[in-house]
Amino acid sequence: MTLRERRFPNGLTLLLEPDEAAQTVAAGYFVATGAREERPGELGASHFLEHLMFKGSESVPSAELNARLDDLGGHANAFTGEEATVYHAATLPEQGGELLETLTELLRPALRPADIEAERGVILEEIAMYAEQPAVRVADELRASYWGEHGLGHSILGTPQTVGGLTREVLARNWQERYGAGRVTLTVVGAFDPDAVEAWAARELTGWPAGLPAPAPAPAVPRHPGTFRFLRDEGLSRVQAALALPGLSARHPLREAATVLAELIGGENGDLYWALLDTGLADSADLGHLDYTDVGTFEGGFSCDPERFVEVQAAYLDVLRSAGDRLTPERVRRAARKLAVSTLLRAETPGGRLFALGMDALTMGEALTTEEQVARFERVSLEAVRAVLDLCPLEGATGVGMGGVVQ
Repeated sequence: MTLRERRFPNGLTLLLEPDEAAQTVAAGYFVATGAREERPGELGASHFLEHLMFKGSESVPSAELNARLDDLGGHANAFTGEEATVYHAATLPEQGGELLETLTELLRPALRPADIEAERGVILEEIAMYAEQPAVRVADELRASYWGEHGLGHSILGTPQTVGGLTREVLARNWQERYGAGRVTLTVVGAFDPDAVEAWAARELTGWPAGLPAPAPAPAVPRHPGTFRFLRDEGLSRVQAALALPGLSARHPLREAATVLAELIGGENGDLYWALLDTGLADSADLGHLDYTDVGTFEGGFSCDPERFVEVQAAYLDVLRSAGDRLTPERVRRAARKLAVSTLLRAETPGGRLFALGMDALTMGEALTTEEQVARFERVSLEAVRAVLDLCPLEGATGVGMGGVVQ
């Protein structure tokens, strides 16, 4: 497989990775915009626009557009993150042309007032649904505590008040400002002819307006005061807790080492498993590393009986503080190998490979082959993981808990 990258004069980037052995083709538009960029009074606009893309263009009504997506036979969907919004689908090789044409039509929304009002109700129901899930609620509260008023501290869905106030004019402005070609990367992986796709893109996509350049992101400075906030909810039979500490950005040279450290602590058979799950103190406990273009966090949490909350919280924090004591070359090598193998397994299908390629291009600013991604994990050493701990000591966590009376 040969990775091909081309940037057109309007700024749109084309990433092609053909695979003669593949039996499907996957494509996705990766747009460098997300909830982090929203104005305070327009929270949820990015996610709202994602929904509206499926309501049809000026020339293709909603029913026809979605029928075309269904006809592809593969999985078509989209998601909104803090820094990226992605539209993706997969199909058989002989339908590759229809795949590209349909995805492209998807990103030309009509933004009809009737569709906006109908979808507003859908999103408000979605917000209400997630508000009933303790793990989601506590994660949202944690990020609000950790990041404060910064964009990373806001819910991607927005609030009932902000979503209720998003007008067609506001949504159209957000689309015009943030969906210019300079922010768009079309990624295609699997069984296709790269010359034909490149010729199609040169013919069909070079007229896409360049749009405004992405603004410099507001500096993300976490508050992380090392305090724990508890929210009483007598309707919950379990305590749900979430914690965050400073991590490393997606473009930091120790990014993979930070991911390995999180795997050692919070992954399957990690330190938290043996300290909290194997002992029966908690029913869940984890830790992961989240990275953005300029900043990162270690985030995790646990769930337990209310009467064990104090003991579990203390044990969780002790595992973080003492993580360096349990590091050995063998443990680091095993964790790095597990992440390398997971990378290879995802890359075995065009749909899995699509996300690794497209998201790396957006967050890291470079497109990596699978071999390069695997090699980065294989190079992680004990010294590199210790260097992460020197930069990120895993002490002074910001935390939020939610549940009934604790003892």
